[in-house]
Parts: sequence; structure tokens; C-alpha cells
Amino acid sequence: MANWQEMMPSTRAYLMNKVLYELHHNADHLEAYKTNADAYLARFNLPDDLAANIKNNDVAEMYLSGVNPYLLRAHCIGVRIPEDVSLAALRSLLQRKEYNNG
Repeated sequence: MANWQEMMPSTRAYLMNKVLYELHHNADHLEAYKTNADAYLARFNLPDDLAANIKNNDVAEMYLSGVNPYLLRAHCIGVRIPEDVSLAALRSLLQRKEYNNG
């Protein structure tokens, strides 16, 4: 299974990685996100679907959009997504034929 569908990460993948990096590596960003996720995400001009994936904690879709696995894990920890929930979301991708190479 691969989350990147192209040899080079797409602009969408770059944007997702940028948001999650800044969210979890800059002082006060996580608190700003928790206070008003819409306002925090608006500063990045993300496409609506990507902003929704972050806001709704859609781990599988964030992974498929090209988020670095380490940043995704940091996000899950930072916003307190239980490990069993995040792992179940990733395992659910194995059921999708288009993302399962075997």
C-alpha cells in the first residue's frame, strides 16, 4: 500500500504536510487550532476537502493525501486521537482495492 500516488509529492501533499508541521512544531499553534480550527486552517488556503480531513481527524484520508507518517502520528498524539482509532483507520485502507497492492 502506498499513500503517494506519484513520484514527487503533490501540491496537496505539500500543503497537508506544511499545516501539520506548523501545527505541531510552532509554539501556540496547537492551542490556536483547538480554540478555532476553522480560523487556524483558513490561514493556509487549503482546499475544502483537505481542511475537512484535518478538522474531522480523518486519519486515512490524511494518509492518502500524502501526509508524512511521522507528522500524521504527531498529529494523532497532539489532538489525542486514540492509537487504536488511528491504527484502525489506516488498516481500513487495506480493504480498499485501489490502495491495496496485494
